[in-house]
Amino acid sequence: MFTLNTRDDKKDSHGNKIRMMSPRLLLYSILSVLSLPGNVYSLTPLQRDEVENMLQKDHSTPPFYHTGNRTVIRISIYMTEMRFLKRTEADFTFYYYQIWDDPRLKYPFANTTDFGLKDYHVVRRKYFDNIWLAESYIENELHSRVHDSSMSNRFVWLLSNGTLVYSMRMTAGLVCNLRGVLFPNALFVCRLKFRIHSYTKEKVSLEWDTLQKPIIPMDFDNEDVSMDKWELLHCTLDDSAVVDSSCLELKLGVKVGFASNAVRIFMPSIFIVLVGWLSFWIERSEVSARIKLGTLSMIAMITEQVGAKFFLPVDFKVTAFEVWYIMSLVFVVAAMFEYTFVHAVDVFQLKVKRQEDQRKEIREVSGSDVDTNGDSRVGSTDQIEMDKIDSVGPINDQSISTEDNNDLMNTCCARYIMMISTGRVEKYFRILYAIAYLVFQFFFWTISLNYEETNI
Repeated sequence: MFTLNTRDDKKDSHGNKIRMMSPRLLLYSILSVLSLPGNVYSLTPLQRDEVENMLQKDHSTPPFYHTGNRTVIRISIYMTEMRFLKRTEADFTFYYYQIWDDPRLKYPFANTTDFGLKDYHVVRRKYFDNIWLAESYIENELHSRVHDSSMSNRFVWLLSNGTLVYSMRMTAGLVCNLRGVLFPNALFVCRLKFRIHSYTKEKVSLEWDTLQKPIIPMDFDNEDVSMDKWELLHCTLDDSAVVDSSCLELKLGVKVGFASNAVRIFMPSIFIVLVGWLSFWIERSEVSARIKLGTLSMIAMITEQVGAKFFLPVDFKVTAFEVWYIMSLVFVVAAMFEYTFVHAVDVFQLKVKRQEDQRKEIREVSGSDVDTNGDSRVGSTDQIEMDKIDSVGPINDQSISTEDNNDLMNTCCARYIMMISTGRVEKYFRILYAIAYLVFQFFFWTISLNYEETNI
């Protein structure tokens, strides 16, 4: 599980780490994003009562009903934690701030008293129904919740000029797309889409706060995971089918290194390829051992590749991860092909040798004599010897016939096959196999470790 956090680490008496939220960061996350580091105690009790009386009235209609102008909601977030739960699913925990102006909620005494924007009032929960609150939501969430550890983490600040700051601490689960082609040295792209669906863009629009932009810490618990970059965007080509509503998008690029997956993805396949290479050291005559070892290596490689597929989305395209397994399978299959070739050559050469030996034996037994006219004559003694051969067992005409159409040396490429030294082939291929695999390793890791995604 990969985690992004903004907590300070302390150690107990036993040296164990204690995760604690930094008071400085917590205070900053609540107040500084307002761009109004205010003083809640600057209001007198009488002035606070006046604000409370104002909040008791019904102001639940949208501000544009009274102003006639579009209501602009400025959005900012403060990310506190991110966790990868599954292959492409991640949970984001953050403070979500929505800021807009409602002139009806301007302090009644603001015109006669010198109040600045730093003087704010915390709206109590019982008045939430009396004021209009932004109705935005996360459009592409898998699940979400507003935190309520001791009480619901929803707060509203009211400033003297009628500016409202609506804050909540929430967790949203999202699907992150795997962008990196060199998985597992990959880039996950996660999108947070905020939409307000109740009103059109002409009535209520969402904008990213230009003064206090979203704060995305870059530190992670896992060194193999880092925030690559993030962008603030407006949603494109995804307007609601019912109304042309406003939508904002926060696109996050999370970079995951290969080290966290190297052992479970790459190491098993490396050992399988090495087992395939070890088959070259088994005698060629041990057909059963060579075939069993090669078949076992091939099945293990295919099983490993299918199992590792669970790290990827179903519809993901070819990646370096798949290139790795394809090349590893090629090496295992090449070892099988090499032994098949060597074994076939050995069998052919053995058959030719046996055929030549049988011919020689027949010539010695038959004692054939050729006269001056070129006619072959066989003596009575020779005929007796031939009868003895027949009495032992008939000679297979297909294997030892001296006819040209049964001669193995007349088959295609027979002379070249007879020139092949299978011992040398085994020796050279054993060395070539190891060198080729080392070259593949060099180029694969050189490209993978130096590859950088250009955009998210």
